Amino acid sequence: MLLRIVRDLTPEEVMERIQKFEKELGMSFERFEELFLKKKLDAKLVRTYFEWAELVDSYKGYVEDGQLDYTVEEIKDFKPEQVALLTPKRIQLLYQLAALRVESINDLAQKISRNIKNVYQDLQVLSKFGFVKMDKRRRRAIIPETPVKEITFLLR
Repeated sequence: MLLRIVRDLTPEEVMERIQKFEKELGMSFERFEELFLKKKLDAKLVRTYFEWAELVDSYKGYVEDGQLDYTVEEIKDFKPEQVALLTPKRIQLLYQLAALRVESINDLAQKISRNIKNVYQDLQVLSKFGFVKMDKRRRRAIIPETPVKEITFLLR
């Protein structure tokens, strides 16, 4: 089964994509932009130019004000056994995590009236799919967050 996932990239993922462009094209974005705008590069690189420019602009915004705004749409092929792991409780947890502001896993469990051990296990499964990230802040508190904005199941 295919899943269409719309999610925010992390700053590390944005930087990885920028570095990938630099490596593949053998130059910085500034040099690429200069050549592109002077029409010294193939017009087929239009898509590359706009994607790279958006990545660079988003990362600069992140450096300046701490906010990163870069969303991607991905299509992932899930095996039946992976889809089976997306139980109604886990999907509900993902939805609640997106709607709530939480300070820790324990805080999340309390807010949704579930056992902390079960919440943690469900978060671990969702984390393996990239639907949840666990951010360690303030000493040992692990704060679950979801970069996912939308998940659509595609039947084929």
